Amino acid sequence: MNRHKQILTSIFTASSCILSPFSTFADTQGCEQDSCDEHIVVTGELMREPAKVFTDPKKPRLPLPAYDGAGFLKTIPGFSIGRKGGAGGDPSLRGLGGSRLSIVDDGQHVYGTCGGRMDPPTAYIYPEAYDNITVIKGPQTVKYGPVGSAGTVLFEKDRHSFSEQDMEGRASITGGSADRRDYLVELKAGDEKHYLDLDINQSSSDHYQDGSGNSVQSSYDRNNYNLALGWTPTDSSVIELAYGQSSGEAEYADRANKAREISNENLTLLAQFEFDSELINGLEFQAYTNENDHIMDQFDQGVNSGSNVRRSTYGGHLWLDLTLGDNWQATVGVDYMSSAHEGRAITANVDFGLDDLLSKPFNDNMRYENSGLFIEASVDLGKGTLLSGLRFDHWQTELFVAQQGKRTDELYSGFLRYELLSGNSQYYLGAGHAQRIPDYWEIMKSSSANSAEKAFDLEPEKTTQMDIGWIYQADVELSSSIFYGQIDDYILIDANTKSASAYNIDATVWGGEFGISYPFSDNLSAQTTLSYSRGQNDSQDVPLGQIPPLEGRLSLDYHDGNWTAGLLWRVVAAQDRVSIGQGNISGQDLGESSGFGTLAVNGTWKHGDAILVSLGIENLFDITYAEHISRSGAGNDVPGSEPMFQVHEPGRTAWVKLDYTF
Repeated sequence: MNRHKQILTSIFTASSCILSPFSTFADTQGCEQDSCDEHIVVTGELMREPAKVFTDPKKPRLPLPAYDGAGFLKTIPGFSIGRKGGAGGDPSLRGLGGSRLSIVDDGQHVYGTCGGRMDPPTAYIYPEAYDNITVIKGPQTVKYGPVGSAGTVLFEKDRHSFSEQDMEGRASITGGSADRRDYLVELKAGDEKHYLDLDINQSSSDHYQDGSGNSVQSSYDRNNYNLALGWTPTDSSVIELAYGQSSGEAEYADRANKAREISNENLTLLAQFEFDSELINGLEFQAYTNENDHIMDQFDQGVNSGSNVRRSTYGGHLWLDLTLGDNWQATVGVDYMSSAHEGRAITANVDFGLDDLLSKPFNDNMRYENSGLFIEASVDLGKGTLLSGLRFDHWQTELFVAQQGKRTDELYSGFLRYELLSGNSQYYLGAGHAQRIPDYWEIMKSSSANSAEKAFDLEPEKTTQMDIGWIYQADVELSSSIFYGQIDDYILIDANTKSASAYNIDATVWGGEFGISYPFSDNLSAQTTLSYSRGQNDSQDVPLGQIPPLEGRLSLDYHDGNWTAGLLWRVVAAQDRVSIGQGNISGQDLGESSGFGTLAVNGTWKHGDAILVSLGIENLFDITYAEHISRSGAGNDVPGSEPMFQVHEPGRTAWVKLDYTF
């Protein structure tokens, strides 16, 4: 990645004369910003557009401000996070995790490297450094690369234009239990034709304690910085070159290996143009390259065991926004992505220690590339809008280990959704179909037919899902969504076999989310959300593994001038629908789980437009509990601690955060 560093040096040299404030260049979507949510502390987001949830990651929220993307998504109803410790949580939406959830990092696809999922894609994302986060539920878009059958999450940054030379920024610091420390600095500067956008952040924590005072191996330390330089030749165009780098280390309660290094380096080029044309309204081109490097070992424990894996990914897209007729808009696009995974490891009784590991050559594990073509359109129809999309993906995959081999897959995905606006209500009905190739982690499992081979012959997974919902917005806000999906050739991970294997089954999933926000007065409001998912392994007539139980949240928020205060009560039911040893690449069912309830309190104080202080206490009554979607706690070896059946959640946790805007 030396070429990245050479480019970055040139960028800093060229940017020495750039300064200024900002206005948003990119159009905001719907009502995801402050106009829709007046209270400061966010305890959960209601759906305000069909099949979509928008949220502002810069607002303070419960639980404790997230240091990675998975921790942030946990605050949105429908999401579950498989906890390993303090870092590396693996998100799932409606009980569907792993590659079924598409994570798009400001246009890039950044994939993890670790075979044990120490670094899922969200591990490289510091949420507060982004301007908007959008969740699209179900296979209801085909625009953002390979379709996420569970959903698509967009972590996005705004592009900026400037009317005069100036500068703005913000800084924040967070401190909390278990020696939690976060630092963030953002700077936005420029003039009429140029801008600079810089953010630097750092987050660290020691091992936390559960409600019983037992230490949970969970420490981490992570650093990130991103620099973007933009040229705005006109009011409706921008060209941006951006560089980002992150590095970190972590320990986990579910395994002996420590993550000595989890690093990422990326470079992107983005061009956006708007046109005053009857046919072509806009164009977007983006090219990117990123590389992840990961070292996991037990050298510090005196065990001669370690490996080093890395993944290089590059790609891009070209989108055209078109007007095809009266009230008929469309986006057509092509995209490409290539990713290569390689690794090296200690050889027992031959190599000794980290130096021997780092002196070894890398060996190819797997390579794949994807070429995609899509059209996504909307047309006014009757009193509503009909949205549709169709996508074709061409995949080529090559395996270099075990039996080796090549495979080619041609997949089709699409959706159709009708949205109706009537008074204060929005109604929608959508049908979507997504086809997904087996990912790296699934292929690297053993074949169910021959444990000596990899599961390279897995069939692509095919999800067909119906989504229906009602959204009501007035003094009282209400959102509801129901889904029902049939999954043919669902890729199941089964740890009950001699060597954990992957094979295809047929499955059914259904459930939904419900939320209501009610103002009792100008100062006092309440919000309630419910989420439920159910899954069935139809081929084996057993429950589908890794499905979360019913969950409800009730929040009460009070604000008076510059002060706010709030309560959040989270209640989770027991889960007795399990298939022990079965699940997905993120984890498998360990057993039935007990229900629990936790209470959190929070408050904020704002001084003018510059200073905001927010604080909270979570798990106020210090209960000991574990989420149903969790990893085994057998690897917990902090001195004086005890192994756990599942990784326990933190006990009582206090935190305070200071934001300064300048």
